[in-house]
Amino acid sequence: MKKLKDPYEVLGVRRDATKEEIREAYRDLIKRYHPDQFHNNPDMKALAEEKIKEVNEAYKYILDHFDDPKESSNSSGDEEIFKMARQKIDSGDYYGAQDLLVKVEDKSKPEWYFLSGLIYFKQGWYDKAESYLKFAHEADPSNKEYEEVYKQCLRAGKMNYDPTGPVNQGGMNEETATCLSCCATLACMDICCHCMGGI
Repeated sequence: MKKLKDPYEVLGVRRDATKEEIREAYRDLIKRYHPDQFHNNPDMKALAEEKIKEVNEAYKYILDHFDDPKESSNSSGDEEIFKMARQKIDSGDYYGAQDLLVKVEDKSKPEWYFLSGLIYFKQGWYDKAESYLKFAHEADPSNKEYEEVYKQCLRAGKMNYDPTGPVNQGGMNEETATCLSCCATLACMDICCHCMGGI
């Protein structure tokens, strides 16, 4: 059976560390070991994924056992913001939802990453959405909503792959749209040449 590591040692914080110190240590480790940084090295990527999982578990454990009335107040405020952000996303007000998410105190919460990723997903920015949704899913793998939306994003990304940006409303990527626009221009020039007496 795998021995559980001391969560405080995993994050590299003192047992009497403040909530902000814990968050800062967590964010630093997430940036340092994010698997996307090792996409050219499968072995390192696998190790990074394990480390991220370990860091997430340690962070969750410490927060679950952290007693701070002031922070509890901030947490309930964040939950209210998340609720309002979801309503704006449902109504299609993505910029309004983003403005709300900026106000969240604890931006390391899986819900913050999920809603941020959902906004990108709804707008067709699948590459950006995938990064946020993946983080949310890995931070809270038991959340079925996170898992389902992440899978939807992966499928949509494969169907509409475009490294330059989102697909347009007609379902075409930017490269296809540019090609069609160019063809239309050439056809128009050909018609004009004939009208002006050209061959």
